Amino acid sequence: MSKRPLSSHGVSHSDLSNQAAKRQQTRDPRAAQLSDAEFTALKRLADNADDIIYSLQQLKQCRNSINERHGQDAALLAARQNFAGLSHSIAPALQLISQTQNPHLKAADISIPPPPHVKIPSMDCVTPWRSSEISQQLPPLPAVKDKALEKLAFTHPGFVPGSSPDKQYERLEWLGDAYLELIATALIDKTFLQLPSGRCSQIRERLVRNTTLAGYFREYGLESRARLPTDVLHQRKPGRGSSKDKDLLKTQSDMFEAYVAAVIISDPDHGIRTSIEWLKALWGRSVIEDVQRAEQGEAPATRTEITPRKKTPKEELSSKITVKGITIRYEKMESNKRDRHLGQELFTVAAYLDGWGETGKLLAVGSALSIREAGQKAAAEVLQNRKLLKVYEDKKKTFVEAKGGAVEHGPGQLQDVICANTLWE
Repeated sequence: MSKRPLSSHGVSHSDLSNQAAKRQQTRDPRAAQLSDAEFTALKRLADNADDIIYSLQQLKQCRNSINERHGQDAALLAARQNFAGLSHSIAPALQLISQTQNPHLKAADISIPPPPHVKIPSMDCVTPWRSSEISQQLPPLPAVKDKALEKLAFTHPGFVPGSSPDKQYERLEWLGDAYLELIATALIDKTFLQLPSGRCSQIRERLVRNTTLAGYFREYGLESRARLPTDVLHQRKPGRGSSKDKDLLKTQSDMFEAYVAAVIISDPDHGIRTSIEWLKALWGRSVIEDVQRAEQGEAPATRTEITPRKKTPKEELSSKITVKGITIRYEKMESNKRDRHLGQELFTVAAYLDGWGETGKLLAVGSALSIREAGQKAAAEVLQNRKLLKVYEDKKKTFVEAKGGAVEHGPGQLQDVICANTLWE
């Protein structure tokens, strides 16, 4: 005689189904209508569904450890940590949903805590840098108390294509950028009392620029936590040459900003103070010389690291092949090209040479989201065409030698033109 499968309480699954159907038939019709609170509770559960499923699967894998009461099993401890992080969001939601089955539980007794909101930081706890207190040791990385929020801080928008803003780091990065700017401003204001605002801005720029923040990201070894799409993940080494290098450096900087925001909003009571103390120690290593000079009554030295402005591709091309009377024109061309990632229309600009025996000589074409950038790309293409470039460099060299080394660069040697005659920058 076959037996029906029983649930853990000795009741068959079919019996449970029948009981549920009877309850549904006899239930007060008003119970079928969801209240605003229940909508909020269900939305909270839906928003955390992925993390709930992951945590349950992780817990399922630890079944043997639970049965054998191996309390120190690493996987089980990790599962406990995940549920602890989720409990703040899902426990009240589950409790509220259950009230429809428990008439003795009043809705007023249950409240779902709102999601963390932006906390306007008080700068009362900011104290000035003192050179005697600054250490060159890397300060400990503060923890994010909400593990789901920490995971979000390291999730690139392209990791799950088409994901909503609440499933990626960009909103946290936007918030962290503002926190960093404000905290840096407050520290500088408290420390460099005699410094004009322009010099204060220069110090702040050194502290919050992408290269600085990306450097911190790597110092703390946070690369292993980053959840990146394949094209970004394969950029092994951040650098300052190709656009891909710049993309990786910017991503690491953005994730660091997102992490700062996560530290702050995951700890409403102490997050601001924790972050200020951490960043003060972290930044102190970069400003110690400025602090020492300020303590001696001297203005911080002008940084030699501020290099002269690099020539744009247009300027570099012009300096290589033009003299007075030789013109490079940049004209907009009709194009149906679109950016393959954003789907936006691309502008196309062609670079033409008038001079050195040429009239309207097409040198190169560039496309970009703006006309300005498209023109710069066209110039960059010419600079990369070493064979073509050498022809005109040699012509200029011969001309210069014939003139005895004196060359006059007159106005109009480089023109940006749209529709043949409209000057643009």
